[in-house]
Amino acid sequence: MGTRGAVLGLVLLTGCRGVSLSPVAFDEAARVEALALSFQPDGTGLLTLRLTVHSPTAEASILTAVDFELVVEGQRLATGIQGVEVPMAQGGSTQTVEVRFPLVSDGPPGTAHPMARQVQLRGGVSLRYGVRTVRRAPFHEERLLPLPWVPLATPSRE
Repeated sequence: MGTRGAVLGLVLLTGCRGVSLSPVAFDEAARVEALALSFQPDGTGLLTLRLTVHSPTAEASILTAVDFELVVEGQRLATGIQGVEVPMAQGGSTQTVEVRFPLVSDGPPGTAHPMARQVQLRGGVSLRYGVRTVRRAPFHEERLLPLPWVPLATPSRE
């Protein structure tokens, strides 16, 4: 029985070289450093994120994408994904990445009420290890941001 256990352990270690199998290893790998959001009276806007990304493994990886969901005052206003290609060096390196998402509203232009609004941002970054292994490191941020214009959310069609 000892030989079987040793062989099984060796197979598991060989198949997973360098990439942690623990999902919690990636839970804190991406952090929002800066978040800027602005809307114009016509409903267009810009979401800018500066993220710090730490690869929790010793193996080199490539940060390949950033995805997000934007919620303002409880209303989902936008979702998106942006492809990037940022090499992450071996040894658990950390990189700072800035991405900009142009926003366009299909709904009415909204109203001007210059006040602080509750903004929630959920998303993640995709890290590719080798040819086939991709792991997602989630992030979540909540802030009060001064937003003079906010477009109205488009009602969902069900």
